[in-house]
Formats: sequence, C-alpha cells, structure tokens
Amino acid sequence: MIRTAPSRSIILLLLAACASTPEPARNSAPSFGEPLHRFIVGVPQASADDAHLRNGSLDLERERLMLGPEGWFESAPVDAGGPFDQLLMSWNVHVPEDAGVLLEVSVQDDGPWSPWLHLADWGSIEQADPTTRYYDRGTVQVDILHLEESMHRARYRMRVFGVQSGDPVVVQRTTMTFTSSQDLNMRFERPLPAFPAAVQLTVPALSQRDAPSDLSSRICSPTCVAMAMAHAGRPVSPTTVARLVFDEEHDIYGNWVRSVQGAFELGVPGVLVRLSSWDAVEHFLRQDMPLIISVKVRLGELTDAPYGNTPGHLLMITGLDGNGGGLVNDPAASTAQDVARTYRLDELERVWMARGGLAYLIGR
Repeated sequence: MIRTAPSRSIILLLLAACASTPEPARNSAPSFGEPLHRFIVGVPQASADDAHLRNGSLDLERERLMLGPEGWFESAPVDAGGPFDQLLMSWNVHVPEDAGVLLEVSVQDDGPWSPWLHLADWGSIEQADPTTRYYDRGTVQVDILHLEESMHRARYRMRVFGVQSGDPVVVQRTTMTFTSSQDLNMRFERPLPAFPAAVQLTVPALSQRDAPSDLSSRICSPTCVAMAMAHAGRPVSPTTVARLVFDEEHDIYGNWVRSVQGAFELGVPGVLVRLSSWDAVEHFLRQDMPLIISVKVRLGELTDAPYGNTPGHLLMITGLDGNGGGLVNDPAASTAQDVARTYRLDELERVWMARGGLAYLIGR
C-alpha cells in the first residue's frame, strides 16, 4: 500500500475493529481529491505493547472485536500527524439487550495524557462509574471534543456493562477525525474552483414536517437518516429513528455519533467524516452514497432554503448539477414534494464546509 505523509490540518482515521493484515496501514492515500483531509486507515492491534484488551477477542476472519462480561479495549496511542484542537469519533457496535458500552477518549501534547473523557455511549451504562466530559484544557460538547490548546496524539477505550457470557458486545468499526480549526478557517478564504461534474442519486424524499407536532421541528437528523436507510434498501420511519437515537442527556435527536450508530443498529453501517472539497463529495456520490451534512446558516446565506437562518440543521446532498448547483433533499421543507431542491455550491460551501464539513456516510 502506498504510504503518504499525513496532512497537517485535518486527518481522518478510519479504524476497522480488526483486520487480516498483520500491520495497520498508518498513512493511506485517499482515492479522491481532498485538500484538507487525509484519510488514514488503521486497525487496533490488541497484541501491541501499548494496546490493552481484557475479556475480549479479535475475530480476524469477520473483522470485528468482541468484548465479553466486564470487557474493555484500550487503543494504542494514535499520532495525528500534526496539531489538532477538535476530535470527532463514530462507531458501529452491536450491544445486547440490557447491556451497554461506553466510549472514552484521552489526548496528549508533549506532556501527560488527559483524563479519560466521556465521548459517547450506547445501551445501558447505569453500572458505570461517574464519568466526565471536560477538563481544564477541553470539553466534549455533545458529540465532539473541543480543546483550548492543540494536541498531537489521542487514544480511546471502550468499556462494557451488563454483558452476559455468550452474548458479547461486537465492535465492527470505529473512526476518529482530527481537526485543526485554524487551518480549516484559512482553507475557505478563496473563490470556488471549477464546478464538479454532474451526478445525481435517486433518494426518497421525506419531510420532517410530516411527524407529530411535538417532533416535527426537532428531527431533521432522523429524517435524513431515514432517507439514507430507504436509499440503502432498509426503509424505516423518521420517528422510529428518532426514538432510537434520542440523546436524553442533551435532549436532542441530532447527536451525530448516535445517528450513525442508530443506522447501524437498524441494519445499515455508516461513519462520520469531515470534508472540504467538492471532489470528495463527487467521489462519494459516484459510489452511490448520499451525504447527510450539518449546516449553520445565517440570515441570507442559503438562497431558497425553507428557513432564514439556523444554528444547526441536517440535510442531504443527493447530487451535483454540473453548473454550480448542489442537488439536495432538505427535510425542513413543508411537504415531501418540496424536499428536493437545488442550492448554490458556493453557499453550501460557506454554511457547511467552512463550518466544519461534517457529514454522515450511511451505507458504507
């Protein structure tokens, strides 16, 4: 495999739970143009001196990690290849009924490791000791770790609770994305390059406004996940997704990590990524992969949107028109017939890529 030097700014680390290759591919060149993000594919190695596994096993043939009663896995330290001040993770994990799994992260610069920070959980973790989401140099803000100072390395651990013998927690995949917000801001101080080629996917259109009134203004993310599920051949209602992914601690339905994990629970795998180029978007669309994107819109920034502004909203990119337009399904439309629409790429770049470039890829 070709090895390349990691990008200084944003690095995406895709980790399968295990793999048949004996050594992880630390720096793997992406197969599409991506100026900010470097995709690094690797695997947790339980046999490594600096990784730890208790009451668990690696299934190399099926590429997964299994954790039994009171099991836990701690990854080896991951070198980000440059400074970062944001850390995002996602996972695909099967959790037995009445059991739970906790995902924690720790970061390091040139000094000691940070305390373990609670990043995500799935199932019941009532048996877990008290956890924390902040320390003096950073805070987990719902689903992403924001740091006051740049770090260079990270590690994560998974701990299981309530697991019975013979029915383990099964980890299929974890992902990590490291971001330098300073480099991200600098990247978008330039005109939009040449328009990408036309491509269009056929994705069922769903409006969040069709949900009961107590939910309809809150379930843009579950509605987008339901559209992606339908595109993948596993149709499910937005309200079913909403009930599954609801983040009780923060009282939201749009927790990014829970949204991707919820899709996996319903039968379709997925990952969280951050993108900064339309070449990357075109790449995924040509792989039959619509992109669920997170936008922040100030008044007048997104022409023809069914809202003037929003501090946070999820919509789906389904194609590119080849003439500077992005084809989208926006669940905020009042009816399903109005969901499909076209937004300008330069405006989408401003409200999406320049504000983090977060996307769910459901179906990979």
